[in-house]
Amino acid sequence: MKKQFKPFAALIVATILIVVAILPKFSVFAAQIGTTGKITVENTGKDATYNAYKIFDATYQGNAVSYTIPDNHVSIYKNDTKFNELFNTQENGGKTYVTVKENVADTDIANWAKTIKEIGNISSSANATGNGSSVTLSNLSFGYYYVSTSLKEGATVMVTSVNPNATIQEKNNEADWGDTGGKTVGDQNKTYAIGNTVPYTLNYLNAVRYSNGEKVTQYVVEDSFPQGITFTEGSIKVFVNEVELQASAYTINESSASGFKITIPWVNNEGEFIYDNETSMIKVTYNGVLTNKANIGSADSDSNKNTAKINPNTETDDEGKTVHVYTGQITIDKVDGQNNNKLAGAEFVLKNEQGQFLNVADETGKISWGEQSAATKFTTDTDGKAEIKGLDEGTYYLVETKAPDGYNLLQGETQVTLTKAENVTGDTDSFIVTATVKNNTGTELPSTGGVGTTILYTVGAILVVGGSVILLARRRARM
Repeated sequence: MKKQFKPFAALIVATILIVVAILPKFSVFAAQIGTTGKITVENTGKDATYNAYKIFDATYQGNAVSYTIPDNHVSIYKNDTKFNELFNTQENGGKTYVTVKENVADTDIANWAKTIKEIGNISSSANATGNGSSVTLSNLSFGYYYVSTSLKEGATVMVTSVNPNATIQEKNNEADWGDTGGKTVGDQNKTYAIGNTVPYTLNYLNAVRYSNGEKVTQYVVEDSFPQGITFTEGSIKVFVNEVELQASAYTINESSASGFKITIPWVNNEGEFIYDNETSMIKVTYNGVLTNKANIGSADSDSNKNTAKINPNTETDDEGKTVHVYTGQITIDKVDGQNNNKLAGAEFVLKNEQGQFLNVADETGKISWGEQSAATKFTTDTDGKAEIKGLDEGTYYLVETKAPDGYNLLQGETQVTLTKAENVTGDTDSFIVTATVKNNTGTELPSTGGVGTTILYTVGAILVVGGSVILLARRRARM
C-alpha cells in the first residue's frame, strides 16, 4: 500500500485548508468530521448570494484528515498547471490524495480554488441568500469547500472552527450607499425661490460592521455648500434604522454656512458594536437656504449644487452623492404698441396664483408674498427691461402700476408661467421667460371730419327736422 499523509503533513494541510486568504469575491475553508456538516456565514450582506462548492473529498484515519480529488475530476485537476504548481498527488486504493507543496501561500490555494471550480464545472452543494445577519449552508458532506459570495472583492474571511459546524465571518461587505440609496431634495423638481428652505435627505443603506475586511468603528458624514446655497446650522437630524439619535450619540466636528462634518460612532468604548444589525441604514436630514448668488435657469450649475459624502473609519474615497437645485426669472420687455420702441419708466408689481404680491428684500434678495401695499416695484430701464430673479415654478401675473410718460396705464394683467426645462436647447429655457408688454399713447379726442363731428351733424339735422315738423303742426292747428 502506498504511503498516505503523515500526521505532521496532515496537520499542515488541515491548517492551510481552514485559513482563508484575501480573494476576489470568494473564500475557502474546510469542513470536518461527522456524517454531514454545515457552514454558518455571519455578517452576510443583505440579498447577497452564497454558494458552497466541494473542491476535495475528506477521508479519515484516526484523528488525521486526508483530502482526495473527486473521482470525476482527477484528470481535470492533474491537467491544470496551477494545481500542479501547488499540490503533490499520490495514488492509493483507487483514490488520488493531495498534499501541499512547500512554500505555497494560502492566497495561491485560495485563488486556485476559485478557478478550478469554474474549470471543473463543479455544482453548488448548498446555497443561501444573505439577510444582513447570518445564513447556514447545510447538509454538506465532508471535504474542502469553496464558498462564493456576490459581494465585492478584497475581503478576508476566516474559518473559526474545523468541526462539522463551521462558522465564517463575512467580511466581503463594503460600506456604500446601496442601489436605491442616495441624496434627495424635498421638492420633486428641485425648484425654489431665493430665501426658500431647501430640505435634504441622505439615505445610506449599507452601513456594515465590516467594510473590506476592516472593522467599522465610525461613519463620517460631510456636505459642502456652494455660494448659491447656505447650510442652516442646527438643522441636522441623524437616524439609524429609522430611529432618531440623540444629539449626544454623534459629534458635529464642523458646522458653518458652507457645510458640515459629523461623526457617528459605530462601536462603544469597549469596542462592541452599538447597533444590532449586521447591515444598518443611516439617514441624515438637514436644510439649506437658496441665496441671491444662485444661478438662474434650468441648467446645472456649480453655484447650485452640493455633494454629500459618507465614509467608514478614516476612509476618504467616497465619490458622494450630488444634487442641484434651480430657480427662475421673469424679464419684462416694455415696448411701444405702435413701433416697438423700448419704454423706460414703467412700474410693475408681481402677483402669484394666490393673489399675493411679491416683496424682495434688498440685501439678501429673499422673497416673500403679501399685500400689494408692501410689494416691490420693478421699473423698466432705458432698454425697456426689468428683471425679477429667483422665482419658483408657477404662474405669475404682471400688474402695471405706473405707465411711461405719455402712455396709458395698462389695463388687465400679463400672465407669465415658469417651468423648469428637462433639456435646455439653445437660448430657450422655460424657466427664464421674457414677457413683452405693450403700451399705447393717450387716446385721441375726436377731430374735424372725424366720427365725432359726424355725430354732431347728424344730431343737429335731427333737431332741425324735428323743429320743422313741430312748427308746421302748430300752423295747421291755428287754421
